[in-house]
Amino acid sequence: MKKLQRITRRETEITTASTSDIAFLLIVFFMLTTVFRTEMGLKINLPSAQATERIMKRRNVAHVWLDNTGRTTINDNLLDLNGVMSVARSKLEDNPDIIMVVRADQDVEYGKVTDILESLKDAGTLKITFATEFEMK
Repeated sequence: MKKLQRITRRETEITTASTSDIAFLLIVFFMLTTVFRTEMGLKINLPSAQATERIMKRRNVAHVWLDNTGRTTINDNLLDLNGVMSVARSKLEDNPDIIMVVRADQDVEYGKVTDILESLKDAGTLKITFATEFEMK
């Protein structure tokens, strides 16, 4: 007798190798065909005034000068340490964003510079910078 051979059926498979390519192509297609809408705001033509900007910049800065003898001036007013603190406080009350620029002579004693810094700090000044002279080479 002859044996019957069993026929095995292969299961059908859906190949997924190209699905990532198709998804990528769809993303690119939608990105290219999408219309991007920009926000339409109010069209305002603001005036410009360069001179007032310069004045405002000058008002935000107070210069503290120390000469080689130890004399201190703030905006052309000769002061002692207590005077520096009181003037710094009054300038901070007028403008809390004021910047104190310390311009000390190179021959002034370092202790006097630290005394001025301490009095500015005691007055509540948070923005203190040092000005130096630029050397041309």
